[in-house]
Amino acid sequence: MHQQIVLKKRVKKTGFALIFFIIFLTILTFLNLLTGANGLHVEDIYNFGNQNFDLVLFQIRLPRVVAGILAGALLGLSGAIMQGALKNPLASPFTLGVSSSAGFGASFAIIILHAYTNESINANFNVAFFAFLATIFCMLIILLLGKFASLSPSSMILAGVGLNSLFHALTMFLQYFADDIEVSATLFWTFGDLAKSSWSENSIMVMVFIPIYIYFILNYWKMDALNFGDDSAKSRGVKVDSFRAISLLFASFLSAVAVSFLGIIGFIGLIAPHVIKILLGGSYRWVLTLSPIVGAILVLGSDFLAKTIISPIIIPIGIITSFLGVPIFLYLLLKRSKL
Repeated sequence: MHQQIVLKKRVKKTGFALIFFIIFLTILTFLNLLTGANGLHVEDIYNFGNQNFDLVLFQIRLPRVVAGILAGALLGLSGAIMQGALKNPLASPFTLGVSSSAGFGASFAIIILHAYTNESINANFNVAFFAFLATIFCMLIILLLGKFASLSPSSMILAGVGLNSLFHALTMFLQYFADDIEVSATLFWTFGDLAKSSWSENSIMVMVFIPIYIYFILNYWKMDALNFGDDSAKSRGVKVDSFRAISLLFASFLSAVAVSFLGIIGFIGLIAPHVIKILLGGSYRWVLTLSPIVGAILVLGSDFLAKTIISPIIIPIGIITSFLGVPIFLYLLLKRSKL
């Protein structure tokens, strides 16, 4: 009887949280649609139906907002998966080297292949493709180290930190021999910018997100089992090694798609799962379900700040998320050291 009461309270609390997140996301979506290069203009409400405004709305602002929602969902889910698979609250695409490897891949395409200076119609695709390849390569290295060196989940985090530094050094090495235009192009790419998106990129992000999201919603219990230890998970029928490898590959795939299209948007994958854990507890039934929504809120909120904080200058969204993420990362690091 007591357990049923507790369960009802938790379901009720989760329902309220879901409604709040959806309302908050809707408000942010609406505000971003009314926000452009000159900041927020509430009077634009009266411009709906105007041909010129509709062109701006549907060709510039709406794709950007949709990209923010999808990027936040991809990164939020990716971070939740990584933290569950590695049993480490500090795991995220940013801390595992995915972002730095993407930066190296993009720099390779720009500097070595001259993706932005050869006037190729596939320039953006080439940069995104090599950024994507680099992120997958980074995660494969971590998985191989984990398998053949028998690294623990915590050691795999340290391997990711080491690879993060390696790819950053490789990026600087390429930039050292590049000309000013190529260095500027690589620097601009690493900032992270939702304006890089179009409907084609958004459709790819949707197709990537939906099947992976469904898979982990159906297998959330495996993440919960991992939290009780590998031996406990095995006793419940979880093939720990294969599930962890699949989880990390899927998580890398999610973040790789977002980062390769939009540039480096740091710390979303770290923050979003912790918001759910603080509000609703550590059950991955809710962490996996709601982290994408919180990720979308964080990205849209950051983009709104990026467009309004020193309007008419639009700050790259990656700078805003880093300002938000670094203090939270340090707090989690200090909290973990006291355990």
